[in-house]
Amino acid sequence: MEERKVKQVIIMRKDLQMRKGKMIAQGAHASVDAFLQLFKNWSDKDGVHYHLNYTKDSFLEKWMDGSFAKICLYVDSEDELVNLYERFCNEKPEIPAALITDAGKTEFHGEETVTCMAAGPYWADEIDEFTRHLSLL
Repeated sequence: MEERKVKQVIIMRKDLQMRKGKMIAQGAHASVDAFLQLFKNWSDKDGVHYHLNYTKDSFLEKWMDGSFAKICLYVDSEDELVNLYERFCNEKPEIPAALITDAGKTEFHGEETVTCMAAGPYWADEIDEFTRHLSLL
């Protein structure tokens, strides 16, 4: 039996024609935001605390072994990106998903703009149910 793989996908809007550095920064925002959703957090008088707990043979154990597999894909429009994000949230809420809106300070003429999303880390086969039709960036 083949071992299940774990990955995270980062999905960019290709229609925006962002500079490479901007794409990398936006993708990093999405990646970290989705990953942080797996943490439990709480606040007290000392500040905000984050805790990540996972079990043997879980997707997180495989992710935390250092592989950190990420696949970069693209969509052609904001509607396609938002619809995909909403599908993840509604159909598989256990898969962490983050949608990123840029403030527009360095690109997009001062307009807030939805730029990308990330889904995972999670079991690759379950993420593929939503993304197998997309092309590599």
